[in-house]
Amino acid sequence: MKMNLRNYARIGRAFATRRVPVYAHFGITHRCDLTCKMCGIWRYGNKKEELSVEQIQQMAERMRRLGVVQVSIGGGEPFAYEELELAAKAFVDQGINLRVLTNAVNVPKERLDRMLEYGVRNFSISLDSLYPARFDYICEHEGSWEGAVRNMCYLSERLHGQGGLLVMNCVVSNLNLEECPDMVRFAKEIGFAVSFLPIELLPDPKAGVRNWEARFIRYRPEMGVAPGPQGDVGERVDRIYDTLIRMKREGWPILNSTPYLESSRTYLKTGRFPADGCDAGALYFSVSPNGQFTICHRTSHGYKHFLDPDFEDFFHSAEYEYKRQMEAGACEGCMRACWIDTSAMFRTVQGFFETARLNLVPARGTPVTFEEAMGWARYDDVPIVPGQGVAK
Repeated sequence: MKMNLRNYARIGRAFATRRVPVYAHFGITHRCDLTCKMCGIWRYGNKKEELSVEQIQQMAERMRRLGVVQVSIGGGEPFAYEELELAAKAFVDQGINLRVLTNAVNVPKERLDRMLEYGVRNFSISLDSLYPARFDYICEHEGSWEGAVRNMCYLSERLHGQGGLLVMNCVVSNLNLEECPDMVRFAKEIGFAVSFLPIELLPDPKAGVRNWEARFIRYRPEMGVAPGPQGDVGERVDRIYDTLIRMKREGWPILNSTPYLESSRTYLKTGRFPADGCDAGALYFSVSPNGQFTICHRTSHGYKHFLDPDFEDFFHSAEYEYKRQMEAGACEGCMRACWIDTSAMFRTVQGFFETARLNLVPARGTPVTFEEAMGWARYDDVPIVPGQGVAK
């Protein structure tokens, strides 16, 4: 991941003060070509509410002035935004390190080629299982596994030896918990790092009526970690996270910091979020498709629009800082890796150096071809939902 000296200086100030917004998430669209079982954001897609490329160029300039080092463009599915390549170029042209968060299932190679031509070198692609039938069940779309892996291998081939960071995002749930160590091994084979996100679910089917978070997560009890043939919840989670933390220590390409993995272990076992505080609105913030600023995805839209003429003055004001602290302090918490792991990076020496090492040390070896990657696909006769008899 190449960054200019100014960005390294911003990271240094953020580590010292935790008051430089080094990371921003821009949900460029809520439209999506998949309807994944644990996600509800696709229900709110509205092309008419999205910013134009010209407005996004203004946003990129403003983020540079605020000190943002990295922007992740997500959604929904960002490639549903027809001019995504030009939007991405706007951030690259400002010297901002850009990552595109995509399912990659139906993305034509020609669009990936344009992204590479415009200087995008960082992609995160979702993959939750080595069983194609299980992943297709999660995505509610036949052919999702093959489509995602095909484009993962294509990007790995194109970017091999050229820098950048390719990440496989894996949501840890009851469906795939025991697969996680092999997901790490698979990621390494195809030239990716892997980031694990413990699943968050609504507590009951009616929670969506009253919960803003229902725009992002859903009620899916079969995906919550439950006792199984491998042991009770604690035994299952401890066994896998002990393995992941050991693999992290041995140098396997796990993007998450060890503090985040430990927090994930606790959350999956107890439902408790990390108690170390939140840096939302200080180290990181979120911008919705229509340009509305929030300190994170959970909070209400009580702030100025990101493109308001006086937004930068407001962002640096005592009024904003007071409001940010009150809202962040009242939040029940979350396990979003982009938030919690960024805090771990800047709150702990271990998190900082682990993240820096993975970003700065180039991957070794030549990634396998798509045909070789297909050899990792599992077709043995197991239920999609372990222990519940939902056939594959």
